[in-house]
Amino acid sequence: MKKILTILSVLTLVIPMFLFAQNKDGKGKKLMADDHFKKMDTDNDKKVSKEEWQKFHDGFFLELDKDGDGSISFNELKGKQMENREKMKEKAKENQKQGKKKNQTTIPE
Repeated sequence: MKKILTILSVLTLVIPMFLFAQNKDGKGKKLMADDHFKKMDTDNDKKVSKEEWQKFHDGFFLELDKDGDGSISFNELKGKQMENREKMKEKAKENQKQGKKKNQTTIPE
C-alpha cells in the first residue's frame, strides 16, 4: 500500500511538470501532453495500453529511486526536482545566448 501511495504521490508531482514544461524553443509554456503520450505509446497505435503505461512509469520510478531500495525518499524526489531545475536554467541560458547571437547584426563600414 505504501508503494502505491508513493507512486501516486510522485505521479501527482511529476505529471504536471511534463504537461506544463517549456516548449523546445524555450518560449513560454506549452502543453507537452502530446510528447508525453508519444513516449508512452511505444507501438505507435495512438493508444496507451496498461502495459505501456506501467512500463513507462516503472522506468521513471527506477530513475527516481537512486539508491535502488524499491522506494522513493523525499530527498530522492527533491534531488530530481533540483536536477530538472538546473537543466532548465542551463537551457534558458543557452537559449538566451542563441537569441543574442541571432539579434547581433554587423554594420558595414
